Amino acid sequence: MITETSIKIGHIPCLAVTPSDTVKAVILFYHGWSSSKEAQSLRARILAACGYAVIVPDALRHGERGHADYTDELSYALFWEAVLTSLAEASQLAAYAQTKWPGVKRFAAGHSMGGITALGVVTAEEDIAGAVSMNGSGWWNESDRRFRAAWKISWRPFFAEMIGRINRADPYNRPEALRRKSVLLLNGGADDVVDNAAQAMYADRLSSEHIDAEHIVYDGLGHFVTTNMMGDAVAWLDRHI
Repeated sequence: MITETSIKIGHIPCLAVTPSDTVKAVILFYHGWSSSKEAQSLRARILAACGYAVIVPDALRHGERGHADYTDELSYALFWEAVLTSLAEASQLAAYAQTKWPGVKRFAAGHSMGGITALGVVTAEEDIAGAVSMNGSGWWNESDRRFRAAWKISWRPFFAEMIGRINRADPYNRPEALRRKSVLLLNGGADDVVDNAAQAMYADRLSSEHIDAEHIVYDGLGHFVTTNMMGDAVAWLDRHI
């Protein structure tokens, strides 16, 4: 039996989805832009059915934490603010997971904005053993440039400070943090939302640094999570627990 419960970890509203049997590992699962923790219930249940305890936090200005006009150009900076806030809050979630389920590994995972966040979390948090990034990017600076070009976002003076913060946390700049970790990068070959070229360059960077990283590109797939993608994620997790 799978249990799904709304909880708060500190001030962070989360969805906890857990199996009834022994927990193999814990996954911090991050949702995408304009989504919410509840919208990840099916994905979390699939992972829980495979033996994983899953914690899904609401990102800043999402779900219980408020809303925004996600299609407005002026909200672009909020995208990165949400990513960086989730990164800053990850230690609270990891500590909760360690206390609740001691003795098992903890992973980060997510889709889209959540896939971007997951790679930041595994880079920043020493106790996170690995990450699964679905349609995300581990080269944040490059993705920022591509987002602004693709969406024709006009330059604003405060972007300079925002880009500085992105650079300081950018996983691309810290491959050494993954020396004893593993990452799985899953991208749609026809994704027109998160340009997968940045992820491909990030994968090349990890390969050149001899990091345990696997990159799978699904030909013809857009910005979606498929059953194949979930299956590949579970198989990878099972090999790394």
